[in-house]
Amino acid sequence: MIFLVRHGEADYDTLVPHAPVYEGARRDFAPLTACGLAQVQDAAQTLRGFQPTLVVSSPYTRTLQTGALLASALGCELRIDLSLHDWLPVRDGRTPVTADSVRRAIDEYELWRSSGHLPSNRQWETDAEMAERLKTVAERHQSPGPLVLVSHEAVIKAATGSKTVDLASIHPLRA
Repeated sequence: MIFLVRHGEADYDTLVPHAPVYEGARRDFAPLTACGLAQVQDAAQTLRGFQPTLVVSSPYTRTLQTGALLASALGCELRIDLSLHDWLPVRDGRTPVTADSVRRAIDEYELWRSSGHLPSNRQWETDAEMAERLKTVAERHQSPGPLVLVSHEAVIKAATGSKTVDLASIHPLRA
């Protein structure tokens, strides 16, 4: 059994005093809020009955903190897998990512999701690519018991087909 868990609420306000260092993509350094910490504790309570044996987390601060809290509460190992990262608005790491390029990518992505028309020159990940990335992570981290993968809203939506993925929500998948 695999459980996908979205990270808890992130505290982006803690980064404001450090502007412009933690703007743009560096917002990924935001830790959880007090509410986010409580959300994760609630998720741990729910997962405890399934006795997970491994938690694997995305490398972003909000997911790492979520994964660490879950692993500690569940008494299991925590691993980090770079492939659990958030949706990529630009797949080529050498291409600059700006607020404008992200907005354009989101607009294109949403238009594609509603129309089915995939632009030939797109730079962003499709749902199928995110779901395949998640499948590869699950295969890479075999576990004797249930596996918990801590990731992001878009990745979980792509893998499950869910329309809504709340903060610190749990989404079971059959292995």
